[in-house]
Amino acid sequence: MVRQPGANIINTVELLKGELPKLRRLLPAGMSLDIVNDRTDTIRASISDVEVTLVIAIALVVMVVLLFLRNIRATIIAGISLPLSIVATFATMWAAGFSLDNLSLMALTIGTGFVVDDAIVMIENIVRNIEKGKTPTQAALDGAREIGFTVVSLTVSLIAVFIPCCS
Repeated sequence: MVRQPGANIINTVELLKGELPKLRRLLPAGMSLDIVNDRTDTIRASISDVEVTLVIAIALVVMVVLLFLRNIRATIIAGISLPLSIVATFATMWAAGFSLDNLSLMALTIGTGFVVDDAIVMIENIVRNIEKGKTPTQAALDGAREIGFTVVSLTVSLIAVFIPCCS
């Protein structure tokens, strides 16, 4: 059996496993039909590892922001923005017709690292501006202006790295 482009291999294997008892009943006596190789276990393990990595990343962001900035509001913002960005990423992937394979999971993990880093740097910069006496709105605008180019250039670099994989 050869995997077809765009096919969900886990669903396909589960459907085949469901059909095995029927196929075995159709075989002549003395013949057997067995699974020789099932790589869906490693695929499931990869997905599980990515899920754990994403949960750890979110927890680390919340802990770092809370421990170092000691600001509940900033912690809540970081704790909400990261899962929201991951949901938005999945929605964009679905809308663009991308499948969730090992490469896209790796890209998601790396991208999450960038988002985590950018979120911490941005929040720290905004809090620093607030501590200088600026209003929260002005601190956010000034903080974004100060490091916005760096954040955007890192994001563009990340996108450029994965463009060859999508074409």
